[in-house]
Amino acid sequence: MNFWIRPTAATAMWRVEPVRRGTRLQNQKSSSLGRSGIGESAKSFSELQLLMLLAAAKAHRERDWLLLLVCFWHGLRASELVSFEKDAIVDGYLMIRRPDGSNRTRHMLVQHPEPLLDEKAALIEFAEHIDFGIPVFNLSRRRVDQLMKSYCAEVGIPAHLAHAQTLRHTVARLSIESGGIEHARRWLGYKSRTSIYQCLKGMKEETEEPVVPDSEHQSPSSLRL
Repeated sequence: MNFWIRPTAATAMWRVEPVRRGTRLQNQKSSSLGRSGIGESAKSFSELQLLMLLAAAKAHRERDWLLLLVCFWHGLRASELVSFEKDAIVDGYLMIRRPDGSNRTRHMLVQHPEPLLDEKAALIEFAEHIDFGIPVFNLSRRRVDQLMKSYCAEVGIPAHLAHAQTLRHTVARLSIESGGIEHARRWLGYKSRTSIYQCLKGMKEETEEPVVPDSEHQSPSSLRL
């Protein structure tokens, strides 16, 4: 049950106004919580934050937008983001070998009605110009961290969210809200529920709200950032 592959649900969940370069976030305190019990104040992005981050990156450099988008959709660690090569992209899928004993994952590349979230054609075209044996995103993890900090600062996203790990946490939260803990575990490549719960523990450390693990039966149509 992949919310990002379902056009109807995706269209309903991502109906947003275009964001402009240089726009800054309002310093508001949101009280809304997702069905996972992890609110927007935890270590994940709201819809507006994510879109503004991607818009800022795209305004500077197409590659920067694309690498952040791929990192988000596939829940990649920075090490995974900067290491996969063009042969990992096959027939519209991205194959990722997860480290630390995690399962290898095979994800369909995302086509989305919101241009800032539409990765498939852009990633395939970008990878075509990369030589075999060289990572698609050939830069260091430190550089990824610098880019996150720079673009987050540009649009007024708090510094504690300015890390690639926040993109992973965001898609983890959305996966739970859409399909439940087990769905998120498989998407992120964790071998056990213990591992995904450790991820959730880190995500909610800034909020007192508990993680609610039995959200497996929620409909993707109710998904929201």
